[in-house]
Amino acid sequence: MTNFEVIIGIENHVELKTKSKMFAPAPVTYGEEPNTQVSAVDLGYPGALPTVNEAGVKLAILACHALNMKINPLLRFDRKNYFYPDLVKGFQITQQFHPIGSEGALEITLTDGSKKTISIERLHIEEDTAKQNHIGDLTYIDYNRSGVGLVEIVSKPEIRSAEEAVEYVNNLREILLFLGVSDVKMNEGSLRCDINISLRPYGNPTFGSKVEIKNLNSLNNIKKAVEFEIRRQSQALLNGETIGQETRRFDENTQETVLMRVKSDGIDYKYFREPNLVPIRLTPSWIEGIIKSSPELAATKRQRYVEQYKMKLEDVNYILASLELTNFFEATVALGCDPIKVLNYLTADIKALLNKENLAIDKTQLQPQDICDIINLLEQGVISSKHVKTLLPIVFASDKTVLQVVEENNLKLISDVKVIEDLLIPIVKQNQTLIVENYENRPERVEKTLMGQLMKETGGNVNPDVALTIINKMIKNTLK
Repeated sequence: MTNFEVIIGIENHVELKTKSKMFAPAPVTYGEEPNTQVSAVDLGYPGALPTVNEAGVKLAILACHALNMKINPLLRFDRKNYFYPDLVKGFQITQQFHPIGSEGALEITLTDGSKKTISIERLHIEEDTAKQNHIGDLTYIDYNRSGVGLVEIVSKPEIRSAEEAVEYVNNLREILLFLGVSDVKMNEGSLRCDINISLRPYGNPTFGSKVEIKNLNSLNNIKKAVEFEIRRQSQALLNGETIGQETRRFDENTQETVLMRVKSDGIDYKYFREPNLVPIRLTPSWIEGIIKSSPELAATKRQRYVEQYKMKLEDVNYILASLELTNFFEATVALGCDPIKVLNYLTADIKALLNKENLAIDKTQLQPQDICDIINLLEQGVISSKHVKTLLPIVFASDKTVLQVVEENNLKLISDVKVIEDLLIPIVKQNQTLIVENYENRPERVEKTLMGQLMKETGGNVNPDVALTIINKMIKNTLK
C-alpha cells in the first residue's frame, strides 16, 4: 500500500488499418524490405503535396463514436515542427488545435467486479514517423512507416493503478480491433502506449512531477512498468527526494524503468496550421452513414454469447481475444452447428494445435465447414471422438476435406449389423457363464464386459449404440 495517490494518464498511438498512408499514396505494409514502401510525399521532396486519406478519416470517426466522443465536423490539420532523424520533412502533419474527437469515455471492469469510467480528452489524426534501427554503433532509418496513418488517443489523468491502466488499454485494444480500425498488434507497433505517471500525498489537489514511460509494447509490460515506477517514486518521495520531469523506458531484462532524457518546462514543438491541406467540412449524413456501418463490438458479442449461447465468460474471453477466432466461431455457428460443441473444439483440440504451431486460425487450412462436418459425423455415429484426434491434425495442415481424410485413413466406426454380430458370437460364447449367473442382478456389468471385449477386438472402431442393441439381443437369446 503506497502512501501516495497514483495519477496516471495514457497516450495511445494506433496505426490505422488502411491500404495506403494517411497523406500519401504509398502502401501500408509490415516487414517489407526497408525503404521500398515510400513516396515523394513521405520523403519530403520539394513540390510533393499531401492529400487526405478518406478511409483513414472514416476509421477515426468509428473510433470516436465507439469511445463516446464528440465528433468535430470540420476536419483541419496542423504542422508539428521539430527536428529528429526519423522525421525527414522536419514536421509532422497532426491535429493539435482541432482534434476530430473530444470528451470521450471508456468504461472498465476491475477484478473485484467494480466498474470505473475513464474520461478521454481527445482523439486526433496524424502521420507516423520513420523507424530507427540501431545496429552496433550505427542507426539506420527505414521510411516504410513514415506517413502511415495514426490516431492518438489521450486519456485524462484519472487512472489510479496498474490494474486500471492495463484494463483501460486492453478495453481500448478490443474496441479498435473489432471496429477494424487497427490490428492493434503491440508487438508490431501498431498499438503503442506511453504512460504518464506521478504521485501526490492523499488529499493534495496539486499534481506531482510527471514521468513519461515510452513505448510499452505489451499489457504485461504496462503492469510491470507502472508497478515499478510507483515503488521508485514512492521511495524517492519518502526519502525527501524530488521527482523530476523525465522520459523513461521499461527494460525487460532488469524489469525496471530506465532514464532516457530529462524534460524541461519549455515548449518542445512549434505548431501552425498545415498550409497544404484545406479544411474539409464533414456533413452530418456522411458521418451518420459511417457510424451506421460500425461492426458489432466485442462487448456486445460477449453479452450475446453468455446470454444466448450460455457460454462461460472465461471461454468467451478466449474466443474474443482473437478477431480471427471470433470470425471463425461465428462462421461455423452460421452453418447451423451447435455453438457449445463448436466452442469445445476451439478451446480444446484446436487450441492445442494452434499453440503447438504458433499460428492464428486463419493461417491454417481449417475451415468452418470442417468443424460442422466433424460434429455431424459424430452425431451420425460414423466416427468417434478417438477418430477426431487423428483426423483433425490432418485437416488442420492440408487442403483435404474431413470426408476425404475419413475415407483415405479408414476412420469409420463399424455399424454393419451382420459384421458386429459375427464379431460378438465368439465373445458371447466365451462369456456365457457370466451372462447366465450375473445378468439378472448386474446387467450393466455384463453389458460393459461384452462391450469392452468387442472394443478391444476392433480397436474401438465399433458404433457403440448399434453394438449395445445387438449385445442386448444376443444376451436375451442366450438366456432363453
